[in-house]
Formats: sequence, structure tokens, C-alpha cells
Amino acid sequence: MRLSRLYLNIPLRVGQEITLPKESAHYLLNVLRLRIKATVILFNGQSGEYVANLIQILKKEAILQVIEYKDIQRESALKLTLVQAISRPEHMDYTLQKAVELGVQHIVPVITERSPPLDTSKISKREQRWHKNIISASEQCGRNQLPQLSCVQSLHAWLAKPSQGISIVLSPTGHQTITSILPKGNVTILIGAEGGLTKTEIQQAMQVGYLDIRLGPRILRTETAAITMLAVCQALWGDLH
Repeated sequence: MRLSRLYLNIPLRVGQEITLPKESAHYLLNVLRLRIKATVILFNGQSGEYVANLIQILKKEAILQVIEYKDIQRESALKLTLVQAISRPEHMDYTLQKAVELGVQHIVPVITERSPPLDTSKISKREQRWHKNIISASEQCGRNQLPQLSCVQSLHAWLAKPSQGISIVLSPTGHQTITSILPKGNVTILIGAEGGLTKTEIQQAMQVGYLDIRLGPRILRTETAAITMLAVCQALWGDLH
């Protein structure tokens, strides 16, 4: 049976007893219906993972004891950054979840011309939601390190920053294909929102060194484009062999 995994943002050590946060306790006790002596995997994003047993249940509380440390890492050697134009909430959530599963190490949400209207007073709540999605996806797929999530910024602000390795902008009129390039360390992928990036935005990206890549003859939705590009990069240069 697959062991449940939990992310805890606290120091972990063998022998430690941990009273779980209410949300995590509810998940283990009421959703998974775990009972005393059940085994749970813990990780804190620092290194490796910890085996713990459920040793006590007190009303709505769950207490675990850490019994073993395992030096296991499932990170890809390919350093992938996804610069994702903010899209509709359901599309953004899906994209971030799958990006985590595909091993992305850095996620940058950017505001582009075709991003849906964004209430600036709610940006913090959106970022918190995305962070929870990243944690949940990391728990599910076995990663022991959380991808970095940058603060929301404009595409112009992101493009003004220096980049490393190869930078790619997906364009339906791109002049190159993904198999025509070779990675140099990091790979950064820029994906537009619904409707894609404007011609001006693609040109701005190319002016700072992005390669315009065409990915097949069909137009892909924003969430499909991001997932496809990440999967192709991992298959060509990463750990999807």
C-alpha cells in the first residue's frame, strides 16, 4: 500500500514526537482514516524524508513519532524554470500541479497583456493558494524539495532580469523546433495565458535572448503547452527516459 506523505515546515529528527497541525491531522484521521501504528512519510524540503508512526490520537489531534531518516532525493538534474503567464484560476492550478510532478524547480507567475484581470488586493491569496498546490503536488509525487515560487510580477520586470542557460518562448510562428537546440545548464520556458503571448511580448523576449520555439502544427491551450514543454525537455535532457 502506498504510504501517505506530509510536508511539515519544521526541523525533523529521528526520535522526535510531533503533534500535527489541525489540517494535517484531519487529513490523516478523517480522510485517510489512519489508525494507531500507521506509517507516514514526512519531509520538510531540506533533505531526504523521514518515516514516522502514528502513536497517539487525542480527539482532533494526531501525534507522530519519527523513527527513521532516508536520504532520498527525486529531483531532476535538469534545472527547469517555468515562467507562466497568469491564466484563469482552474488552469493555473492545474498547470502548477503538473509542473511540480514534472520536476520544475522554479515557477514564476507573470502578468501579460492577455492575462485575465487580476485584483491586486487578492494577489497574496492567489500566491498562498499556489503554494498550497505546490505542497500538495510534492506530497503526491514523492518530491522532498519544494519548487521555488516567485512573487507575481509583470513580464516586463521578469525579462529585465539576467537569465542563465537556455531560454525558450513558445510561439505558434516560431522559427526553431525543440530538437534543434541543446541545453546549457538551466532551461527557462515562457508560456502565455489563454490566447498566448502577443507578438510584441514574443519579440521582447527574443530581444533578451529567448529562442522562439514552435511545438508542432496545432495550437495548444496554455495548460497543455506548459505541461508538454516540460515533459519534452525532461524526455530530451532530463530524467524521463
